[in-house]
Amino acid sequence: MFEVSNETILYASPPRVWTALSSFDEFKRWNPYVRPSGPAAPEAVVEYSFRMNPKKARFWTVDAKLTAYDPHTRLVFQFGFGRLMSLEESYAIHPDPVGSKLVHSFRCTGLVSKLPMKKMQRNFRAMLDVMDRMLQRHLSRDRSKQIPAKRKVRKGFRPDR
Repeated sequence: MFEVSNETILYASPPRVWTALSSFDEFKRWNPYVRPSGPAAPEAVVEYSFRMNPKKARFWTVDAKLTAYDPHTRLVFQFGFGRLMSLEESYAIHPDPVGSKLVHSFRCTGLVSKLPMKKMQRNFRAMLDVMDRMLQRHLSRDRSKQIPAKRKVRKGFRPDR
C-alpha cells in the first residue's frame, strides 16, 4: 500500500469548497485529470473518468463508489481492478482562519501496490499539486465574479446641463 497526500490552504469557506467538489459537472473547469459524472450522494456509484497526462485527450472510465460523502467535510471516490489494485481519491475539508484547509490524497492498495512504484507515487504527488492549485484558481475566479467592479470615474470636459 502507498498513500500520497497534499495539504492546501484555500481562500474560500468550506461550503464554497464543498460546492466545487460536489458539483461534478464543474470538474472540467478546474480539474485536468478527473471527470466524475453521476449522482453526488452517499454510497452512489459514479462514472470516474481519469487520465494521467492532461496533454492527452483520452480519458479512461471506470465505475467508482462514493465511500464517504459528508457534506462540507469529506468526499471519497474508490475504484479498482479486483484484488490487483484499488485506488481511493479523498478530499477532506477543514475550517481555517483564512478559509479552508484541503487535505487531498490518493491511496493505492492491492497486489500492485506492493511493488516499488516510486515513479507512480511521484506522478500522483504532481497531480495532487496541480489539481489543488487549479481548484484554488477556480475558487478565486468564482469569487471575483461575485464582487461588483468599481465604477470608473469619467475624466474630461463635461458640459453643464
